[in-house]
Amino acid sequence: MGKVGRRMATAVAVGVLVGVLGGCASDGSEAVKGAAGSASSGSSAAPSASAAASAQASAPAASGAASVPASAGATASAVAGGTGAPVPPPAGGAGAPGADSDAVLLDDKVVMRVLPDQKAMAGWEEEKRRVDTADHATTCTATAPCTGKPLSGSVRFSSGDLVARFMVDTLPTRDAAKDRLKETYASYRSGPFKAVDVAVLGSESQAFQGQLAGSEGVGIVVRSGTVVASVTTEGGPADVAAARRFAAMLVKRIEQAQAGKAPDAGLGPN
Repeated sequence: MGKVGRRMATAVAVGVLVGVLGGCASDGSEAVKGAAGSASSGSSAAPSASAAASAQASAPAASGAASVPASAGATASAVAGGTGAPVPPPAGGAGAPGADSDAVLLDDKVVMRVLPDQKAMAGWEEEKRRVDTADHATTCTATAPCTGKPLSGSVRFSSGDLVARFMVDTLPTRDAAKDRLKETYASYRSGPFKAVDVAVLGSESQAFQGQLAGSEGVGIVVRSGTVVASVTTEGGPADVAAARRFAAMLVKRIEQAQAGKAPDAGLGPN
């Protein structure tokens, strides 16, 4: 099957994988939960690629359940991608990277930088990038920025028939992030996926593997302090090690932002 045909054949199946990760696929993929194709809470089925491109999964209520911490954030500033303009540091506690940081990332410019860019994903082609408010009521843009709100961001890359997706949900507290992670795990296990043993990333993580339109897909869900993130790969033989390598890069970028630094981590050497 050619590249285009294969991509269309996997459009619905990959919605299952994306939909159970983080409660939101803001790159436009439609969420479908379970092997039987039953719709997950706040999501609807995606019968076609065009429908999937326009649909948005709703975020679980946990994302807005807690109030935003009032403490000052890290003092270092990041640099907005391509503009050279300073990005406000994240609000919330500073928290050392890798130490279950309580820093919150509630600025869309910061979240946009957390998502890997073309430099970080050398050899891959970026297809879609988007940051929304957690309820998907607003797509954040330069003219309509989103600050002080929980956010959901995603970016998709391709290399031939291979596809890698990165998703980030920023929560207002660590407890809210823990609740979101539990919901994500529960949703994932209710679908046609199995947990696989992979070294832990971030504050806590779990990897999953499942059948997607004739090939195995891999998903890794991570909590890094107040952020719940996920990486999915599909389109070729299942490669758990590669998916973990992508997830490790994403966690590093999150930790950099939580420390008030410009996220610039890349894949590095194999």
